[in-house]
Amino acid sequence: MTRPTKEVYHSSQIQGLSRLEPRESTHGCWLHATRDIALAAAFLGTVGGDFTCAVGRDSKSGKPYICERFEGALDLRYEGVSGSIYVLPGEMFIGGQTPWDEEVVSSVSVAPIRETRIDDAKAFLMVLAEEGALTIKAFPDRIDGIPEDDSDLVQRAVIWHERFGDRILERVKEYHPHLLDRIRMAIENTQ
Repeated sequence: MTRPTKEVYHSSQIQGLSRLEPRESTHGCWLHATRDIALAAAFLGTVGGDFTCAVGRDSKSGKPYICERFEGALDLRYEGVSGSIYVLPGEMFIGGQTPWDEEVVSSVSVAPIRETRIDDAKAFLMVLAEEGALTIKAFPDRIDGIPEDDSDLVQRAVIWHERFGDRILERVKEYHPHLLDRIRMAIENTQ
């Protein structure tokens, strides 16, 4: 359990919040944040989640990245999406509570220190990329060990199918229909 830096960042499509509240998620009831504004910005758009764009930190460059999982995924997830990035007091957050090292969490509501309003998430992300704070990989390019055969998405879909049921298969059908048979076979092999 580690305490983060002085300030952390939380993104939301809701602007003008005076308090941010913990919400129930797959890892408990937490208010999620990151130590890096570029990673927070990557969560302004949520359409399709990991099935549209992978988000992480490149082990070679140390930079946050967004990697498209199919052509046009960046536009689908971020173009025209408005929201805010909230700067929050880091002492209210701890690390090591979720599987993702980049994430820090708080179990209590937090008042923002300041807010940056974003009119278009894609445009904001492109500026971060131009400034060198973020790497954006357009499909079919890959980064940081994302496998060419999309086996990571198959694995993720199997895990999420256990938690959320067949609605995950609908999402796969929408974004990666070519993976549907592999995922169904993998699900059958785990039962």
